[in-house]
Amino acid sequence: MTSIFDVKQEKEFLNSLVSDYKDVSPYSEIKKDIIINYIDSVLKDDKNKRGLQMGCSNGYETEQLAKRFDQLDVVDGAEAFVEKLKAEEKYQNVNFIFSLFEEFEVDEVNKYDYVFCNYVLEHVYDSAKILSQISRLLKRGGTLFVVVPNGLALSRRIALSMGMLNELEALTENDKVHGHRKVYTLEKISSELENSGFKIQTIKGIVFKILADFQLNKLLKENFFTTTHIMALQQLANEPGNLNFSDSFFIISKWN
Repeated sequence: MTSIFDVKQEKEFLNSLVSDYKDVSPYSEIKKDIIINYIDSVLKDDKNKRGLQMGCSNGYETEQLAKRFDQLDVVDGAEAFVEKLKAEEKYQNVNFIFSLFEEFEVDEVNKYDYVFCNYVLEHVYDSAKILSQISRLLKRGGTLFVVVPNGLALSRRIALSMGMLNELEALTENDKVHGHRKVYTLEKISSELENSGFKIQTIKGIVFKILADFQLNKLLKENFFTTTHIMALQQLANEPGNLNFSDSFFIISKWN
């Protein structure tokens, strides 16, 4: 990473991750369904509102969001992701846009009611700049949904105790493979949002995380663990005192 943001290098970085990027797994899909359920509690019958998804990856969340809007815009700086989903031709009401988040702009008329920034900020070069960009994309009173992984999750605490991590907030090899550039705590993400002018409405935990992703996926694939087990851990994530042991933070903010 250079000290100055370089558009060409950033596009090369994002597209270099695509071939190895894996975001299809039993545990990942359960987490995304939990996120969609959280989102549904806010959207209700707002299909005619304007929605923007930042980052599409394999399209699992895109497909779910597309059902909830008459028209959904999706922006991603990885051209391979955009072209793959376009080629599937099943997203009739989705407008795919190949662009870095840093370069994406809309005029006043086309600002959004909702922006979905789920598992994005840990990947970007400058998260503060991205949040500033989002503030210009949202209408006054618009809603920003953010999900970031928790650097203090119980699974990471266990890994630290086992000597598999040197420090809780260190990037793991799995983080690096997925293109993560930073590790979040609740304090860090809350501070970034508030410093960017967003007013936090809701913070929820996603899954009280007892094991690493690969371990949970193995247990799920072998039917030793079931969705019911994960949903029980989901309930635990939001019990008093457990938020900082969760897999990820789900945050709803308003732009005023």
